[in-house]
Amino acid sequence: MTRRVLGGGVAAVLVAGTLVGAAARPFGLSEDGGTFAAAELTAMFEEYGDTSGTWLGADRTASVPLSGDRTLWLFSDTFLGPPAEDGSRPRSSGFINNSAIVQDGDELGRFHFGGTPATPTALVPTASDRDFHWIGDAIADGDTVQVLANRYHRSGAGPLDHELTGTVLADFRESDLTPGPVRELPLGDRISWGSEVMPDGGFTYVYGTEATGAMKFAHLARVAGADLSGAWEFWTGSGWSTAETDSARLLSGVGTNYGVRRVGRHYVLVTQENNLIFSGDFVAYTAKSPAGPFSGPRHLFTAPEVGDGHIVYDADLHLDLSREGRLLISYNVNNLDEAVTYADAGIYRPRFAEVNWPPDGSSARGPSAPEGVTAVADGAGTASLAWRSVPGDDISYRVHRRDVTAGQTHFVRLPGAGPGSATEFRTDFLTNGHEYEFAVTAVDGHGESALSAPATMRATVPAPAAPAGVTTQTLADGRVTVRWGAIPFVQLFKVFHRDLTAGQAKPEPAGSYPGTSATVGPLRPGHDYEITVVAVGGGGDSRPSAGVRVTPTVAPPAAPGRPTAEARADGSIRLSWSPVAPELSYQVFRRDLTTGGGWSPPGLAEDTTFDTGRLVHGHEYEFTVAAVNAGGVGAESPPVRIRADVASPDEAPTRLAVKVRPGVAELRWRSTGSRWYRVFRRDLTIGQKAFTQEEIPVEGTTAVVHNLADGHEYEFAVAAFSDGGMGPRSSAVRARTPSAMPTAVTARSDGPGTVVVEWAETRPGLVYRVRLRDASAGESWRTDPYPVTGSRYETAMLTSGHRYEFRLQLPDGTLSRTAAVTVR
Repeated sequence: MTRRVLGGGVAAVLVAGTLVGAAARPFGLSEDGGTFAAAELTAMFEEYGDTSGTWLGADRTASVPLSGDRTLWLFSDTFLGPPAEDGSRPRSSGFINNSAIVQDGDELGRFHFGGTPATPTALVPTASDRDFHWIGDAIADGDTVQVLANRYHRSGAGPLDHELTGTVLADFRESDLTPGPVRELPLGDRISWGSEVMPDGGFTYVYGTEATGAMKFAHLARVAGADLSGAWEFWTGSGWSTAETDSARLLSGVGTNYGVRRVGRHYVLVTQENNLIFSGDFVAYTAKSPAGPFSGPRHLFTAPEVGDGHIVYDADLHLDLSREGRLLISYNVNNLDEAVTYADAGIYRPRFAEVNWPPDGSSARGPSAPEGVTAVADGAGTASLAWRSVPGDDISYRVHRRDVTAGQTHFVRLPGAGPGSATEFRTDFLTNGHEYEFAVTAVDGHGESALSAPATMRATVPAPAAPAGVTTQTLADGRVTVRWGAIPFVQLFKVFHRDLTAGQAKPEPAGSYPGTSATVGPLRPGHDYEITVVAVGGGGDSRPSAGVRVTPTVAPPAAPGRPTAEARADGSIRLSWSPVAPELSYQVFRRDLTTGGGWSPPGLAEDTTFDTGRLVHGHEYEFTVAAVNAGGVGAESPPVRIRADVASPDEAPTRLAVKVRPGVAELRWRSTGSRWYRVFRRDLTIGQKAFTQEEIPVEGTTAVVHNLADGHEYEFAVAAFSDGGMGPRSSAVRARTPSAMPTAVTARSDGPGTVVVEWAETRPGLVYRVRLRDASAGESWRTDPYPVTGSRYETAMLTSGHRYEFRLQLPDGTLSRTAAVTVR
């Protein structure tokens, strides 16, 4: 997130999650109605950041008019949550790469982001944490908002270490910002398209920025109509081409984002002055067509925040909100020392300024242009300028410069008081070997002269001295803040670290940083590191500074607040809690108060929610949570108690099917999601009215029921159950078991006093008892004392001439048909 220092952040408007922030207090509309004074908008966002509790501050600040007096504000890197009581930004503040706010009338209302309120994310996410999206600009057409977003890859740890990899087009529903498709556009990685989107005539013009070294150049494309997914054409300098590689530079000195709008008969381009590093000036260029040529620059204002040591960047032009005869311009504010921005949450919020337009022209009575301008390289990285004085009263001078070698298209006015009334001046911050042009203007009470004839010079700049006074300060999160002394004419430094404990031989780059401080890491706690700094100047890189040793430390995190607990129907408990700080993991501790047991080994959570899994129904549990970082496990939260409560199943099993075989029924059904089931049966053949529950529960969705009577009709049902009780039964199914009764029972007498009984078995392996009687003698039925297997029975010593009857008794007591024979 430190890349926000130079406006390298990202913004978007996917609305996967929505919070309604506390609306800022209403500000009265300006007298023009529907438009705003700059001070009003600045105060609105200041109030919203202080009171919404959701949006703490952001950069980029693009506006898109919506239907119904609404305005969509798009932001880049966004800090979340409320400020501290002293107005500072808490170190625990959340951070996402992009966000949006919808303004309705004169109130800032809904704050839009991705993810969930507990775990917010960027609205236009990327597949890798090493990538991020930077929002360019957007257009609303009918019920669709189309947003251009540039994808960047983090190539290092410093705020400037990222590279453009592509551009996407994201669609959203205009009425409520519901996200639609996100499409990769067939564009390269040279130009970040979407610095401005300007509908004009039958085309929509898309401006872009090409960053080359310290220079940034404007480019222009267009699409017919208002659909940015259509075919693009690119301005070549003389016409339009369908090949992006033909795109020509319009002018230098623009920011990553800038504003372009048609005002009257001219097109006005407003940008922070980027022909100079960290300039506080904002300028305007004008042209008679969207493609230029652009004349200027005309100085508009200098941001007052630079006087407090802050940096400003990324202008945008809000013509739909501007008052009559004025341009409404936004810009962003930050500081190269993150400790400063954390100390005051109000720094990192949009600012607005107004300028009269069209501006007053210089008086025809102004002074004449200076003559005899000379420029000489002094070999120490500066240029010595001189010129002849201009006649007149109270004449002062301004110096202008153009880096010809870098391709700078327009002269830039050098900042500061300038030479005043003197006719000589020394200028610095030059690049070795570059050819420069210098011009001078004269200023009096009537206006400013035209530029003088330029003087040309090739700069000679030595490499800067090695940084001195390097100091380090360890932070509680394993990072190290490195500080060093300023070096004349140097604004960029490289920081390196070498892990001495690990035996690292070569220093490892920790990123490139503007200013005189950097916060690097986190590094491995307890390891000794050597820190060195290299200055990057117009003459190249300096030698490394003297190494400074430091041992990073990580303090264990603070205790989370008391978690909330929710008993779930499956017997689990869901815990949630507020984050202690970004990128922490957590340990969750549990004990069963009902059994009086001790604390169980902790569970691990990568975010701020945790599901326990199934617990014992009716038991009361106690939970605490502790945050974890490289410094160890922090203090535990206050405990929360809750009773595990398993709900009885509320769904009956379906598609119950039965397949029977002798003595057995096989059941199968569709799962309700429960693990355990009960099987019920009743014997219809013997007239059972109530179902009988099988003794053994069933795990899964199949069961085998044994000990069924042959030839009986049964009814079966199934119900899911849990510790919370029994669920509803399924619809009953009927089935009849096959009969085991032997068939073809016959009896014959083959000899005196003997009988042979034979039959056909329907179920092999059964044991039969033979029942017989002497019918001629009127004898009652008696049972042969010996069981019989197979399909044959023989008996002897019967009375000749008497009629005997025989039948078979099955194990369940049922009897076969009777077979009779007269004994020989």
